[in-house]
Amino acid sequence: MSRLALTLAVFLPFFAAHARADDAAPEEEAAKVEEAPKPEDKCPKIKGKDPVVYGIGGSTMGSLLGPMLKTVFAEHKVTFKRWGKASSGLARPDFHDWPATAPELMETHQPDIVIISLGTNDYQPLWVDGNWVKQEDENWDKLYGERVDALLAAVAGKNKRRMIIWSGPYAFEGPNAEVRAPIVNRIMRERVEAFAAAGGRAVFHDAYTVTSDDKGKPLDEAVLPGRKKAVEIRTKDKVHLTSDAVRHLLAEPIVEMTLPCFAKKERGTKARSAGTEATKAKRNKVDKGTRGSQPKGR
Repeated sequence: MSRLALTLAVFLPFFAAHARADDAAPEEEAAKVEEAPKPEDKCPKIKGKDPVVYGIGGSTMGSLLGPMLKTVFAEHKVTFKRWGKASSGLARPDFHDWPATAPELMETHQPDIVIISLGTNDYQPLWVDGNWVKQEDENWDKLYGERVDALLAAVAGKNKRRMIIWSGPYAFEGPNAEVRAPIVNRIMRERVEAFAAAGGRAVFHDAYTVTSDDKGKPLDEAVLPGRKKAVEIRTKDKVHLTSDAVRHLLAEPIVEMTLPCFAKKERGTKARSAGTEATKAKRNKVDKGTRGSQPKGR
């Protein structure tokens, strides 16, 4: 056998094996996404009564999402109460410390399912023991993730008994927001999924993905349930979402996640909005390293 033939005989199988492994990577990654636990697998274990649902968060929970959640839950004859602290998040515990204050709210209201909406106020440096950690600091992601972990633990309670639905920030216009939103969203999603993998009853609702286009730009329009064409999803300020967008892209998918936890509650077809399915489709493409086409964005 010639030297060339010998070389090919030795190395060709090696290259072929690695080529097959590389080709299979996206499918394997997609499979991991599809294997994520279903919301119904995270229902709280309670007997003899329907679960109590409570919401906490910042301005979005207080003025946009919270009232719409109350409306949608009421359509399913479920009572929903909430408390929101305007301008709050996880970046500024000197202003409001969510991990420290959440236990008292849990003790007072005794919820079984907790909906958390935070993130849009966290595109800023972190306040840590009297010092600022800039957004560009390599420790920002780690420190912020630890605060997500702390709030998950504080809300979940003993033996991680409560179900948590964490809704991250929705996309909106602004140089800092467009850079930081995907970072905050990624950290939240990773930490919630890690908490769930460790036995926690947690599910992540990806509000950012369903309100941004294939390039991560905030969407101006989207096709909502009952509409054949894309409609405006922003108010005149081009930042906040319209009531229809809040309902179909945020509130209904969240409520849908909770309905299997209630006895004899039908999972309404209207409550399964395009937001839920769009999130799944876009998550698969994002995790493969690509983004699918979306309606008009900026």
